[in-house]
Amino acid sequence: MRAAAIEAAAEIFGSTGYRGATFKDVAAKLGMTHAGLSYYFPDKDALLAAVLQERDRRASEPGTSMPPSPSREDLVDSVMGMLAENIAHSGFAEMHCVLSAEATAEDHPAHPYFRDRYRRARRLLETALTEAAARGEIRSTLPPGQLAVLLLGVLDGVQLQWLLDPAEVDLRETVRSFISDLLAPPEPAA
Repeated sequence: MRAAAIEAAAEIFGSTGYRGATFKDVAAKLGMTHAGLSYYFPDKDALLAAVLQERDRRASEPGTSMPPSPSREDLVDSVMGMLAENIAHSGFAEMHCVLSAEATAEDHPAHPYFRDRYRRARRLLETALTEAAARGEIRSTLPPGQLAVLLLGVLDGVQLQWLLDPAEVDLRETVRSFISDLLAPPEPAA
């Protein structure tokens, strides 16, 4: 029941936001009472924390997490694995879009989580891109820190467009094309 509550909360937070959802909404979706849901989570903040932990757990599974000192291909494979997970669990992708926007307010309970999550992601990508550039695997002349910010922005932006219009936006192909172009190997010297 705990796992079902996390799934239900992710769906509700994704559709109405954290502030628009109530603990009773999640309980009702599960066909239980507020008191019944309280057996698993003492309050809405604890439920939010569990939802975010589950999202992170899924993001760190094999096939979605980046290996140490990743090659250019590892970077592409890691991003594509993450996208496959988001497609398979679109409620978590929707929740990420809604909550990350909602959490820009400093008083939001998830503000520190998203700020720190983006910091970690930027550092991880910057390190990976620095190493790939040092091995001559990418051609971009932008500093790796800027590439990391741009890559995260593209991922979030394309994912949002896919959630809004999945028949028109091919999430996988759009991101794969962008990353393949952005991280293309250097042109051979003439």
